[in-house]
Amino acid sequence: MRLPIPNRSVALLAIAVLAGLFAAWTARKYLQDRARQLEADARVPMVERVVAADDLPLGTKLSAEHFAVRKVPAATASSDSMPPSRFQELVGGVLLSSLKAGDPILPVHTARTRRAPFSGQIGAGRRAMTIPVDIINSVSGLLEPGDLIDLYVSFEYQRRRITAPLLQGVLVLATGHSTRASGEAGAERAGGYTTVTLDTSPEDAIKLVAARQGGTITALLRHPDDGRPDQRAVRGDLATLLGVAESKPERAKGKVQVIYGNRTLRGIPGLAAIAAQAAGQGAARGVFDLPYTPELASAWMREAGLSEPRHAAPARP
Repeated sequence: MRLPIPNRSVALLAIAVLAGLFAAWTARKYLQDRARQLEADARVPMVERVVAADDLPLGTKLSAEHFAVRKVPAATASSDSMPPSRFQELVGGVLLSSLKAGDPILPVHTARTRRAPFSGQIGAGRRAMTIPVDIINSVSGLLEPGDLIDLYVSFEYQRRRITAPLLQGVLVLATGHSTRASGEAGAERAGGYTTVTLDTSPEDAIKLVAARQGGTITALLRHPDDGRPDQRAVRGDLATLLGVAESKPERAKGKVQVIYGNRTLRGIPGLAAIAAQAAGQGAARGVFDLPYTPELASAWMREAGLSEPRHAAPARP
């Protein structure tokens, strides 16, 4: 008996149905596996880390636009990887090696740019001298980088105490470790400092070294627009300076003094004291003018691009 031949269209339909069922089963299984994977991932602790937003070549100076954030399993996160809260620590660094997009950016990948040396703030022909702050004993808590000060020295000379201007218009370059470039003057002042650094010429630096060894230095703040030098100094003890010292009576001499016309007033006892009293008793009180006009350090003139001070002083004898 001859079997009937199945219809070709029916066979194709059956194959299509089987293929559809297999595809549906495969899709269902994939979705189930994906769901299980997502559930497993949800149970794994994740952390956010800073990664490269794009491909970054060697030598790139990092800024905020170079960073992206990616979640990674906490178990696989590198111990020195950076969380987003600390990305500022990487800003400004220079890459030591190239990175691909998505690579974590680690501190070892970067180098901080070196700050310009402090010696770069010193002008040509100038010197920076650091001295203990306790020597500057009148304005030690008020000095800030950029201030101008006058330095006075007190010392013994021929058994008399003399106080005279040493340096005037000296620029304060730094207080402790704080400079104008660092912008931390306020914090440094609040925390205190033990040294100040001054801008001086080589000659003035030598004077300052000698004054520290042989006398006491006191500083006075100077207004930045004050360009007038001061040559007033004092000598004598405190009683003389206050004008309360008793003058010793001159001993009477046996011979009558003959005054000649070629003798100066200073060489005639008695008349010199009268002349000093007529001049306002300046000599009696110990106030006198230096025999020269002190030159200003004028460091602020150098910063303004001027080669000479506004108030030029005559050459010292």
